[in-house]
Amino acid sequence: MTDGIAISSKRRLMLHDGVTFLILTLATVVLFVLTLLLFRSFTEHRAELATRWAGRGRVALTHGRPQDAVEALRTALTYSPGERSYELMLAEALEGSGHTEEATSYFLNLWEAQPGDGVINLELARLAKKKRDRNEAVRYFQAAVDGSWEGDGVEHRRDARLELANYLIEQKDFATAQTELLIAGSNAPPDAALEVMFGDALARAEDNANALIYYQKAIKLAPRNALAYEKAGRLAYRMGDYARARGWLERAVRESAGGLASGGGTAGEDDLTLLRNSERLLVLSPSVARTEQDRITRELDDRSIAQRRFAGCMAQVSKAAADLTAGAQGAPSGAAAGLLAMQGLNARWAAAKGLSTRQTLSADDANEDTLVALIDDTEKTTAAVCGAPSGDDALLLLLAENRQ
Repeated sequence: MTDGIAISSKRRLMLHDGVTFLILTLATVVLFVLTLLLFRSFTEHRAELATRWAGRGRVALTHGRPQDAVEALRTALTYSPGERSYELMLAEALEGSGHTEEATSYFLNLWEAQPGDGVINLELARLAKKKRDRNEAVRYFQAAVDGSWEGDGVEHRRDARLELANYLIEQKDFATAQTELLIAGSNAPPDAALEVMFGDALARAEDNANALIYYQKAIKLAPRNALAYEKAGRLAYRMGDYARARGWLERAVRESAGGLASGGGTAGEDDLTLLRNSERLLVLSPSVARTEQDRITRELDDRSIAQRRFAGCMAQVSKAAADLTAGAQGAPSGAAAGLLAMQGLNARWAAAKGLSTRQTLSADDANEDTLVALIDDTEKTTAAVCGAPSGDDALLLLLAENRQ
């Protein structure tokens, strides 16, 4: 009897303990599930807040409000620490808001994790450029060119190389800039707009010959491209190639119907002026004559134009010098020096009096050289003493400068 009671008590105790354990286990499971749900909800909420603040920062950056972007992105990073895309945007915002040193620190931290990233290297190059650290800027630009890029890597690398070339042009390192531009151009797809862009960059880098080649490529790709004709014509004009300048400028005017928009007024007016100048220069320039007789005719015509310019300037300077001697008010202070220069030129005109006939000029090439040098010096001296010329004298001055 006693044993039965003991066994029954033991069973009840075990049942009680089992039920208690089950209840505790269920409670633990329920608490675990609740905790997990709460944690997930909290994590999702943090992620949502991070995304929301990052979006605000992105919008602020897009709309040119970098300081607002800094605040928003700092908040985003408190909810999502170490998120690379947010750190990258924050570094860009810091740079845009003028916090150069802090932006550099951010980019350098990102660079240490990914030293081959094209975006990071490009931003570090821009920061080094702001700090006027040429060596660092060039190093990071080159790393950006060679770096890895998301999306169209070829296009990004070309853009980075162009940015490097433009920086080198700013630094007056034209030879290195030319090399970078020619590499970028050789790797670019055939596209008229790109060819014009490379032509412009090469012209800024003082490589007119290759700039002209790229403008011609653009013309070949787009034979109705008025802008390409205009660029080629203007560059040929600056280079003294007036025959090709005339052809290209004529085509630019025709294709644009006088409506290109560049230059001092409308480019149509400017192009028409340059076109007329090119045509007149082809008449005035002895170097483009096809025969000896034609060349001498041009030299004699140029002689008459320059001599008239000399006579007018001499009269002006003589009067100014006389006024200065008489103590007249407002007489130019440089009148005496101008008169001296003109007197020297007058002596040369007197000595060249015999160089006024076709027979004299054709007798000896040296006579032609002497006359051309006198014409050039007349236009340059009178421009310095009496001011900028106009008409044919302005064109003869241009020829003189090109010959020099």
